[in-house]
Amino acid sequence: MKKVFLLSLIGVFALVFTSCSDDDSVGVSNASESQIIGTWNLTALETRDGRSDTNFDGTSIPTTFTAVGKDFDTVIIFSEEPQTVTSEGSYTTVTTTTVMGETSTEEETGEDFFESNEWRLDGSILYFGSGEEEIGFTITELTDSQMSLRYELDETVDFSGFETSISATYNMTLSK
Repeated sequence: MKKVFLLSLIGVFALVFTSCSDDDSVGVSNASESQIIGTWNLTALETRDGRSDTNFDGTSIPTTFTAVGKDFDTVIIFSEEPQTVTSEGSYTTVTTTTVMGETSTEEETGEDFFESNEWRLDGSILYFGSGEEEIGFTITELTDSQMSLRYELDETVDFSGFETSISATYNMTLSK
């Protein structure tokens, strides 16, 4: 049972960086590419209101989860021609999950938050990746020194033959 849950959780985080979504949340109205280009530091990362429900042989397995980042030492670089985003450094994610009344907390170190990806701006949505592997984050704040991004996940996926519905709100803050 724990193995199924862990596989589902891994799928959640993998999905965040590989799926395509149009986030309907309200974002800033005046975002410009010139404000995004440059070197940023990852200063906050969190997952709120995480829920998944996996159908395992006719049995529903509901799960709740949250994640909070810490120990940030990550630099993210938005380049201009071509429009690529890269990162280097590390951070730690503390994930708390509750499955069938049992709560567990795990810490995991992450490196290179973004591999070399394309980026583009469309209104208040900052897209990463390209084609079918593009994901859109709503820019909820953008100043000369801070950018806050949000991604609302609400998907149903087939993971290792099990149907899982997943929802969560991902927030990230970058500072110059």
